[in-house]
Amino acid sequence: MVEIQEEEIDLREYINVLLKRKGIIILIFLIAVITAALVSYFAISPVYQASTVFSVAKIDGRAVINITESLEIIKSNIVLDEVINRMGLEETAKQLSSQITIESLKGTNFIKISVVADSPERSKNLVENIAEVFIEQNQSEYQEKVKLIEDRLKIIEEQIAEFEKNIQEIEKTKKKIAASEGLSEGERQFQTSLLLSSSVTERSLYNNLTNQANSLKTSLKSCEDFKIINYTQLPDAPIKPNKKLNILIAGVLGLFVGIFVAFFLEFWQKGK
Repeated sequence: MVEIQEEEIDLREYINVLLKRKGIIILIFLIAVITAALVSYFAISPVYQASTVFSVAKIDGRAVINITESLEIIKSNIVLDEVINRMGLEETAKQLSSQITIESLKGTNFIKISVVADSPERSKNLVENIAEVFIEQNQSEYQEKVKLIEDRLKIIEEQIAEFEKNIQEIEKTKKKIAASEGLSEGERQFQTSLLLSSSVTERSLYNNLTNQANSLKTSLKSCEDFKIINYTQLPDAPIKPNKKLNILIAGVLGLFVGIFVAFFLEFWQKGK
């Protein structure tokens, strides 16, 4: 019972100290909150972030460039120097690189580019130019691969046309031999046998080329060029500073400091 009474007395003393020194506690709390608000709203420059997502060109379901390597190339001098030239920027590629975040979206051929800057317009323009330059620099590789398929298909289709003519000629010759009266039965059978053998070979090659042509046509249908998936939106609010969070943290810290100062003053006064 004595211990409980002592604890109640101690608790009452603590509460009395807080009530007695509430002025200093409130003052420190208000100073912390107001300072945080002033710094967040007027001292810290706002930071805006803009993002875009684009798909890497692919053929037969496979990306035409290495996506992992692309994440590094986007932040390299090859891309950023061109962006700097286009936009007339004064910063270096290294400085610009520190403002960029690149990530590949798992399980897709999508790449996301995010850029932070001191204004909504600047962040939007930067991310758009970075994506545009990278796509332009790599689009030729996709186009070359598509052209190779188209050229190969054209050659095969020409070969198919030749085999079709050959097969038709064989069929005509077979009919002529069958209708010829100047050939003995043995000669007729021999020539027909040669034509049949030639026809089998020609048809086999013809079928093989037809399969190749169909495969190439399928590849062409599967071709997907580089494409912007999510167009950049003008940021409507900064991502930094988080004003509400800064004020909340400052308020909590100010409250703790105020309580500490209140007890310190009380014990210091009693010790005099």
